[in-house]
Amino acid sequence: MPKLKPTHRDPDPAKVELTQEQIDELATSAMTFREIEEQYGEEVAINVGIARDPDAPEITDEQFAQMRPAIDVVPDLVEKSLRRRCEEQPTGRGYVTIPIDNDLLRHFLDAAGAGWHRRLNDVLRRAVFGADGG
Repeated sequence: MPKLKPTHRDPDPAKVELTQEQIDELATSAMTFREIEEQYGEEVAINVGIARDPDAPEITDEQFAQMRPAIDVVPDLVEKSLRRRCEEQPTGRGYVTIPIDNDLLRHFLDAAGAGWHRRLNDVLRRAVFGADGG
């Protein structure tokens, strides 16, 4: 394997591709992230940073394929966490992310623009608690 020379300057660092051995060699060098980025490009500098951090190894394709959403793995813990967040909100409001059909979302956005969150909340409140809103 050819040794990397710190004085080497590639005319287009964005296109430099190094072997894992070369990345490992850079990881043990005294070069800073900025120096590596300037000489070899951002992608190489990021890979060297990953190689330098033994506590945060890059996730393999196999590990990624085994990942599941937390709600699927520990639903009770996720529900408890969400419930606690709602109870701890000083304004009495909680924040969630939910999928909403595009036609419904468009209805609330087009109705008058700003304030669509409040209008959607009001509709949900009437649907759950009745006409008086609870």
